[in-house]
Amino acid sequence: MNAHVATMLAYVLLFVALLTTAFAQVAFKHFHLTGKRGSLATAVGLFLLIPPATFVAVRYLGIGKVYVLTSLNYGFVAFLGWKYFGERISAGQLQGLALITLGCLVYSL
Repeated sequence: MNAHVATMLAYVLLFVALLTTAFAQVAFKHFHLTGKRGSLATAVGLFLLIPPATFVAVRYLGIGKVYVLTSLNYGFVAFLGWKYFGERISAGQLQGLALITLGCLVYSL
């Protein structure tokens, strides 16, 4: 496989792993709030999908880059909490999420 294609695939898989992690956390919270076992099954199923995608990303991007980029999950989870549960995001949280995102961008360059 071409190195450029492998790197792009690794970024896509990492992004999928990050979104899957965020949605799994939301599904688990939904289970906690409602007691619906379907939400628990969804959370567990999603959590099982994360390691294979992450392992491939680590292989091509390196553990350092993947570890730093996983901090983007804070923003994904905050956004999903706002969207699905009506959770508030304070100005301080927005500033912190912006700094995390900026740090990830700078580190990735």
